[in-house]
Amino acid sequence: MPPNVGAAATATATGVSSASSAARRVLARSTTLLRDLATPCYLPPTAMGHTPHLTPDNYAKEPELRARFVDFADLAPALDFVRVKQTAFRTFLRLEDAQLVLTARDYVNRSNPPVTKAGFAVETCTGRRTVSPREYMEVVRLLQPELVVPLADEIAASFGDNRQRVAVERSLDWLDACIAHREREPICGVILGGADERLRRLSAAETCRRDVQAVLISGLDSCDCAETRGRLIDVVVDEVAASASPAAAVPRLVSGVGEPLQILDAVSRGVDGFVSTYPATLTSSGAALAFWVDASADDDSAERVRERERSGSLLHLREPRFERDFRPLLHGCDCFACRQYTRAYVHHLLNVREILGDVLLYLHNLHQYYRFFRVMRREIKAGNFARFAQTFQERYRAHASQAPPLAVPLAIRERQEREEAERAEQRARLAAEKAAKARERADLMRRGRSET
Repeated sequence: MPPNVGAAATATATGVSSASSAARRVLARSTTLLRDLATPCYLPPTAMGHTPHLTPDNYAKEPELRARFVDFADLAPALDFVRVKQTAFRTFLRLEDAQLVLTARDYVNRSNPPVTKAGFAVETCTGRRTVSPREYMEVVRLLQPELVVPLADEIAASFGDNRQRVAVERSLDWLDACIAHREREPICGVILGGADERLRRLSAAETCRRDVQAVLISGLDSCDCAETRGRLIDVVVDEVAASASPAAAVPRLVSGVGEPLQILDAVSRGVDGFVSTYPATLTSSGAALAFWVDASADDDSAERVRERERSGSLLHLREPRFERDFRPLLHGCDCFACRQYTRAYVHHLLNVREILGDVLLYLHNLHQYYRFFRVMRREIKAGNFARFAQTFQERYRAHASQAPPLAVPLAIRERQEREEAERAEQRARLAAEKAAKARERADLMRRGRSET
């Protein structure tokens, strides 16, 4: 496993016009992340080592699904089994060929317990437990990931300055401990600080003084203001680039940024990799990606233009209008779902809650998402990213349509009503028992007073 997980290949610094400012620099660059992953790139988070909605036999249907984030809490209950069986952790997870990033953060279910003075807490399937840096790095040696995100006190940007300062200091201490216990695994330092530029700058500077092979900008998912988010990214990127250490050239990742316009803005500011549940979240809502990506014949075809004018960047496939629509999910798309199935079929699967509907829809969304990143890499290498970014902003359509409410089948509704009636009956019975006990205690007290 190489000690360095990223090397800069191409970088641009030119002017570009944006929706909010007349011109600003562009730091979009093409690098290499993990073993051979070209950037800008998408790193999907997982549950139990696997991406939401997919099983290992479906991975071959999307060739670009080669890297992913793996949550420590999902792996912890299996440690004893792996030790006893003396099997490779990757083989146990069926991820022998995948490029993995180990983290202690649950990005999928967001079941992240608050960090306390007792230590770093994780929520596993067997309950909540506290993890030390030594235990964490032991899993690293078993899993042998391409990159390790150390224990970090990742909190929302909405917390106050004092709490943010504690998070920065605590995360730096854990980073030092993880580095001390590692063998030769590449480490990705976590940069925190909330919406405080001074704390962000401090966190970036101190992280880059350590022996890190990548950096992760955390806490931006709770930052609703695009201008503030962009300013915080600029502060971190500038501080990292100005570092006198080798960390100045390492890949820069960001978590919680996933919408296309957000990604485009972050790439232009020098971000290389993105950790987001955006495609999975869209899939759970029954939506298919249909936004404009480049000037290819498919994207500019009359059919796609009409669809975008009607639906915006998303197709909500539970809408009744797709019930007899026998076209592919997106005209011209070459993903597995669009080659084999129709909108009407996926519409039916989603409305009857067949798991295959989520599988097909997620394969389509992943394919379009990866295509977006592929086009960005192409434009960066060609030196056309500034023009592409401007055109994309002009042609990207906001979500014009809304997801319809999910219909509840009669059998499910009847079961829900029956369960609610049973719960109400149980509550009434418990209340009656409590009242009876209270009356009994009152009677005993009255008898006791009368006897005295």
